[in-house]
Amino acid sequence: MTIHQRFRLFIGAGMLAVACLAGASPSFAVDARSDLSFADIAARVKNSVVTVAAAVVDNRQAGRLGRGRESRAEGGESQSFEDFSPLRPKRGLGEPARQFTSIGSGFIIDPSGLIVTNNHVIEGGNAIYVIFADGSELKVDKIIGRDPKTDITLLKVTPKASKPLHAVPFGDSGRMRVGDWVIAIGNPFGLNGTVTAGIISGRGRDINAGPYDDFLQTDASINRGNSGGPLFNALGEVIGINTAIFSPSGGSIGLGFAIPSSTAQHILDQLKRYGETRWGWIGVRLQTPSEDLANGFHLASAEGALIARVEKGGPADEAGLLEGDLVLSFAGSEVKHARQLPRIVAQAPIGEEADVVILRSGERKTLKVKVGLLDESGPAGASSPHGKPKRHKISFQTLSKENREQFSLASEAEGAVVTGSKAQEITNGLLKPADVIIEADE
Repeated sequence: MTIHQRFRLFIGAGMLAVACLAGASPSFAVDARSDLSFADIAARVKNSVVTVAAAVVDNRQAGRLGRGRESRAEGGESQSFEDFSPLRPKRGLGEPARQFTSIGSGFIIDPSGLIVTNNHVIEGGNAIYVIFADGSELKVDKIIGRDPKTDITLLKVTPKASKPLHAVPFGDSGRMRVGDWVIAIGNPFGLNGTVTAGIISGRGRDINAGPYDDFLQTDASINRGNSGGPLFNALGEVIGINTAIFSPSGGSIGLGFAIPSSTAQHILDQLKRYGETRWGWIGVRLQTPSEDLANGFHLASAEGALIARVEKGGPADEAGLLEGDLVLSFAGSEVKHARQLPRIVAQAPIGEEADVVILRSGERKTLKVKVGLLDESGPAGASSPHGKPKRHKISFQTLSKENREQFSLASEAEGAVVTGSKAQEITNGLLKPADVIIEADE
């Protein structure tokens, strides 16, 4: 039985799943009196959207988690972020590994045979096929490169001379506004060529799927099998790659997430050049400032990225950045929170200097840092901007006769005295030895 035949069998099972989940899917309607239609766009781009099928040997045992992310809704209801590739059968303890077909979507970005999909669609695949809108299929010659951090993979097939491939163009995801129309085309539950429409519901979403999360959110109906498929704007340009849904049931409830084209194009360019991604790095650990720290910095709100640690000998260290500095912008991009800075640094040109605007002891400064190359082969967290920040301790002592005399404190003073020599450095000058703490939040 060929992969194509197995794929046909999967469609029958998939239709049962769609029927079970139909009640949970959101409806989308267009006023019949309007001239709004996506038919022309769908007709123009549908032949550039493909099905990606990979024969995968599943070694996971029952009870182990896949790529989904679980969370708790109010009231304790369990919900999860799903990658919506077909359910991978988990084996019980002692059972042999089983082979199954992982099916997702993809799209052509170059008529020479370059095809984009999600990494999780083909992960572990020992034979990968691309199935086109007319039912023909080609075996993937080569995986040009993959990036698990952003879940993007670039495949290469050899097109037949009698059936040339047609690529779709990328659009500018940075110009997409909340409320703009979008169209998703893909292979949900084996129903290839399915077209759904909706709007951009949000931007810059962080769903804890990876260190560089910056998703577009959409209410266009996307389900299992849409993974790796394109999200188009109203001009028929790809502005996102459908990657995850938030769902309590596994079906679409109108909360879908797509990798922005601005991120995807950067990753794909590197995969084409090097066969891998090369991330920028400056060697810092970060945290988002609390409201109390923001007040200490005299900021209107808790924004920016607070440097909790500077790696010795790294680019930030050589540039003169210090623990306690608050980063406000990097290379001209404003930094609103700590998770935003690693994304900006990661895509910065390696080897080039970037302006870093910081707040230090209440004074704004601009430093220049030369962006380094993230070395992911070293010890875990040693060179990554995403390891857990090193926790610094500030030493306190209960007030006593001895330390009152040592720090020249009044006899009626009550509380805990700061004694650590690094207190001023760690808190950016907010605390220093001899300060007396009289109250603290838990």
